[in-house]
Amino acid sequence: METNWIAIYGKVEATKGVLKHIPLPPAEGVAPTQIPFTLARSNVQFENGTISFEAILKDPDAKCQLALNQGHQPEVFIGLNFDTAAYGISLFKNAAWETLASAGFGDKPPLNEWISVKVRAIGSVIELYINEVKACTASQNLLKSQVGFLLRGSQEVSVRNIKVENIRPQCFVVMQFTEEFNALYEEVIKPTCESFGLNVIRADDTYNSGLIIEDISKSIREASIVIADITPNNPNVYYEVGYSHGKGKPTILLSDRKRDRLPFDVSGFRTLFYDNTIGGKSAVEEKLRKHLENMAV
Repeated sequence: METNWIAIYGKVEATKGVLKHIPLPPAEGVAPTQIPFTLARSNVQFENGTISFEAILKDPDAKCQLALNQGHQPEVFIGLNFDTAAYGISLFKNAAWETLASAGFGDKPPLNEWISVKVRAIGSVIELYINEVKACTASQNLLKSQVGFLLRGSQEVSVRNIKVENIRPQCFVVMQFTEEFNALYEEVIKPTCESFGLNVIRADDTYNSGLIIEDISKSIREASIVIADITPNNPNVYYEVGYSHGKGKPTILLSDRKRDRLPFDVSGFRTLFYDNTIGGKSAVEEKLRKHLENMAV
């Protein structure tokens, strides 16, 4: 698919694979004390994967920042020149900026040379690489949105070799490992989620030679959505649900209707109750589909 760009604000040129910010003189809409900037959006969607590009700046106050979560709250900006830091990751919400991570304090990105930038976003883990060196890491959930750029400078700012590599978002499933729950996972949860384009894994798929809790924590951080069956009072399951909520992950809770009462800590969360029968599994599949559709997965 051909990539198209338009300027939401300011002026941009997109020719021969190069995106270029064109500074507007004050007479054309920029206050004399304001450094001209451009906010450009493309027709390319991104949620999970890697975006790489090269940028060239020509003045010390110039900015080149990848703009994600466009149209959502908060918007996420990643790239070059964040106030006192040369590189960083920031949020913009309710007309205010919040820095999540930054590097290169007291420094500026080099001028008049192409700078290689790579952003890796997997689940809520965002990593920024500058010239193949990891500069900083932040935690923030991303939603599927148009890829954009915020370009600022009194001289032209150019971006080239823009490459967007989407990977399937991950669904991490938390449950007890018994035959009863294995059947629910294999017959309902996994095929339903896969039909939405999700890569589905369970905790027993993540174990390696390291610490199990580190594997699970990493899988939750890298997941776009978490599904947990909280029917039994399993401390491991509840720990993982708590970690998921702490990370702000969209989390769907399931429970067999035979359970009398949920623990107080999770009783306030919306839970999909099901009957462990053939008809019950069909019903929970339908409810799960509606939840995933509402989450815009």
